[in-house]
Amino acid sequence: MKAKKGGHFRRNVLLVLLFLVVLLGGAYVAAHFLAGDTLPRNASVLGVKIGGLTPAQAEASLRTQLAPKAEKTITLNVEKEAVEFKPEDYGLGIDYERTIQDAGGGEATWNPIQLVSILFGGFPQDPVTTHDDAKIDAKLAEIAKDVDTPAVDESIVFDGTTPKLDGKAKDGLALDVKATRKAILDAYLKADSADAVIADKAPEVTKEMAEKTLKDFAEPAVAGNISVAVGDKGNVNLTPEVIADALTFKPEGDKLVPVFDAQKLGAGLDDKLVKLGLKAPVNAKFEIAGKKSGKPKIVPSVDGKGIDTEELVKNVTAMIESKGARKVSVGIADRPATFTEADAEKMGVKEITGEFTTYFPGSAYRYNNIGKAASKINGTYLAPGETFSMNKCLGKRTPEAGWMKGGGIANGRVDPNIYGGGISQSTTTTFNAIFFAGLEDVYHHPHTLWFSRYPKGREATLDWDSIDMKFKNDTEYGVLLQAWITGKTGEQGSVTVRVWSTKIWDVKASKPVVSNYRYPGATIYDTSAGCIPQDPMEGFDVKYQRLFYKDGKLVKTQDFKWSYDSLTKVVCGKKP
Repeated sequence: MKAKKGGHFRRNVLLVLLFLVVLLGGAYVAAHFLAGDTLPRNASVLGVKIGGLTPAQAEASLRTQLAPKAEKTITLNVEKEAVEFKPEDYGLGIDYERTIQDAGGGEATWNPIQLVSILFGGFPQDPVTTHDDAKIDAKLAEIAKDVDTPAVDESIVFDGTTPKLDGKAKDGLALDVKATRKAILDAYLKADSADAVIADKAPEVTKEMAEKTLKDFAEPAVAGNISVAVGDKGNVNLTPEVIADALTFKPEGDKLVPVFDAQKLGAGLDDKLVKLGLKAPVNAKFEIAGKKSGKPKIVPSVDGKGIDTEELVKNVTAMIESKGARKVSVGIADRPATFTEADAEKMGVKEITGEFTTYFPGSAYRYNNIGKAASKINGTYLAPGETFSMNKCLGKRTPEAGWMKGGGIANGRVDPNIYGGGISQSTTTTFNAIFFAGLEDVYHHPHTLWFSRYPKGREATLDWDSIDMKFKNDTEYGVLLQAWITGKTGEQGSVTVRVWSTKIWDVKASKPVVSNYRYPGATIYDTSAGCIPQDPMEGFDVKYQRLFYKDGKLVKTQDFKWSYDSLTKVVCGKKP
């Protein structure tokens, strides 16, 4: 029998299909073994080709080629400065395992889609990086200390009794830590540097808000007297001058809040309260009687009667805010002294901690001026943390204040017509007394010329307009100054300044080192009517140290140096 034609055709089709299955299966198997566990053909990381490599091979290649970039220091540009960030210090690095996984690396697969990706796919990509936010932010916080500038709020000040905006408002600066951290991370592996992100910080209290407070409170506050009913004793007036002196403003959020100094406001009524029979308290004080033999003693405090200053502040503030009648009432209260005998005892003003004496020629103006200065210095008390100013202590040197004309340095020459001439003697003596007491030298200015009656370099001049001598009581004890002069006109005199407190240091001065001598020029012959003769002086440089000892051991030193000018001889008349 003959086979049917249709059956033969079906058999051939099945054979073909079987062949194709075998063929495709072989190709699929071949693809599987060809792909293995390699990365996609076109994969690369920062230009490093890793396609076709196994994960281990790819990691080795990346470590070798990317290591220089991964370890390179990043420079952060902060305004005009550069700060280096070393990657290893801040956890900056490459996570090679995750980078290779993201690139398609892994174990061999039968997944046809993955097989196609491995054989024909892949693309350039960035590596997966690591970083330690906490360490980066800690470093940026340090940088911010030098960068951040607080904004200045607009405020209100008084010019006499006229309130006005102070006009000092300005933007501040702030390092944007989050944005700067991002800039560093973006630059890692791709750039050598990054720019810090610094933003302007606007003031919270604007000009508009300050103007509102000016109109709503400051101006009404000083619009006139405020009548104060003091218990059943009678009425007294708070004047605009007292109100302006006691009133300030502080920022709270975006607003200016009025703040009265209760003590100043109450003190502005003290004299008037006395007339009502209320005596203000008197604080304890130190007093020194006599000269060299005198020792500090405490004059006890005396409590007084007065008004409740906190109540006064509260009622005055409410009256101004409500724009009511300019009348308030306040109760009478005991007013204890703020510095008592017990407080004074605790200040430790008990022993001499520094003392110095200098000598001066016996001219009348020197005895007057140096003696006047000594009397003003004598009894001056400084609480812990308080700063002494010689100009403030002596006041402006005028004939009305009792100062006489005398010799002083002006424009590099000795001028005999300076009011208060000679008080540099008192200033120098005081400076040396506090020098050996170990107190903080805030500011002093030696003479431009050296006078042999003073220690080289260790002296101080004074000028009302431009030169002061200041020192600070940087101890926990009180400091009391004692000063006196000896002698009489026509004879050599002396001035002594003594410091009373509790001894902390034994202070010495090193031997001065003198160098760079400068000699006067040729003698000047002056035939003018206003000629003032002068003797020549040498100029030189000097340096020395203040040595602080405790229990016989040198604990610290302080360097000083100064440069003196020379002075040319002047002869009044023609050259012979």
